[in-house]
Amino acid sequence: MMIDVDRIATMLADGARMGRSMPPAWDGARISVPVIGPDGQWIGRILPGRGLSLASDLKYFGITRPIPFVYERSSLERLQDVITRHAPIFSRRRYYHRGLTRIMDPERGAITTYDGIINGRANGKANDVTVSKTSITTVAQAFSSLFRAGGLPVAGTYTNIPGGAVHTRASTGAWSIGLSNPGTDKKYLLTFGFGSASAIDWGILVDLLVCAGNILATTTSAQTVNTTAQTRQYDATLGAGVMMTFEITTALSATAHNMTVNSYTDQDGNAASTTAAETGLSGGIVQRLVPVGLGPFMQLAAGDFGVRSVEQYTNSAALAAGVFALNLYFPLAFVPGVAANLYIERDSTVQIDGLTELVKDGSNVIGCLTMYVQTNGTTSGILKAFMRTVAG
Repeated sequence: MMIDVDRIATMLADGARMGRSMPPAWDGARISVPVIGPDGQWIGRILPGRGLSLASDLKYFGITRPIPFVYERSSLERLQDVITRHAPIFSRRRYYHRGLTRIMDPERGAITTYDGIINGRANGKANDVTVSKTSITTVAQAFSSLFRAGGLPVAGTYTNIPGGAVHTRASTGAWSIGLSNPGTDKKYLLTFGFGSASAIDWGILVDLLVCAGNILATTTSAQTVNTTAQTRQYDATLGAGVMMTFEITTALSATAHNMTVNSYTDQDGNAASTTAAETGLSGGIVQRLVPVGLGPFMQLAAGDFGVRSVEQYTNSAALAAGVFALNLYFPLAFVPGVAANLYIERDSTVQIDGLTELVKDGSNVIGCLTMYVQTNGTTSGILKAFMRTVAG
């Protein structure tokens, strides 16, 4: 059989140019597009803003010259293949472009095609759950957390500092309590949707990794937080893509103040990183998320794109009343709302970032899912949510 090397090279170059021309995404965003050959062969992934990462080397295609923005395996991984005698397409790799050292880690999931989803769900690995939450008091155009809202599942709880606690599907209040752990399989979120009796502008489904309660707004002394270590890793780098916000658990007095995390460990393990002094919320009600400047995101130091742990927090003014709980979380799905009493659903299988994996810990336990909402009025309304998943 004749193999048209030039045609293969052209197709790879086209894929690389496509990836290069896409809006860039940092590593923690987990955005990539699987590339499958005409006979179902695993080729690699298109990486937005970068190019095409191959699951094997160019020589396996009969190509002897480099192709711009096409990334191959490292020398170390080639050696690993020789030692272990494993087929190159089945090992976890880092990629490089000739003359350029750049780590990339597009681990292939267990399910890579829609047929895989169909087969998994047809063979007893479907797992779907519904959630029903009572209405909470909110503020228009502001984010609030539904973690401690009543309903099914029951209201969530926080463990106090120092340390706080790792949250999993077994934690009180986890929306994922009805989702079974996948064992040695991987588990994927296929769709997530919600509807509410009040208008919700945005809903963000998140995995609460670590939370820490009883952070006081009533003192200006530096408070030791020392969050416990995370147990679920969403990226090749621990903490990459992990964000932080604070939920108000006791209403704040009407006092102007700033919020500063004056010591956290970033995604690369650099300790004693510091956030800017972010504007707090004078008179903030319970379940509001702060600081207020960027929605449910605290601005990290320049160059940082994730948090491993938080060590210390300081409030600029001693309020008459007020308590916070720190949330370290990974966003799983951003779902725009439409209007009150309308249901809207996001299907991750057809989105640009593909299937969303519900990452598990070393004991094969998946995470604690909950939702942040930006409302259009003063209540969240009775909310109904629905999730479809599959393991494989």
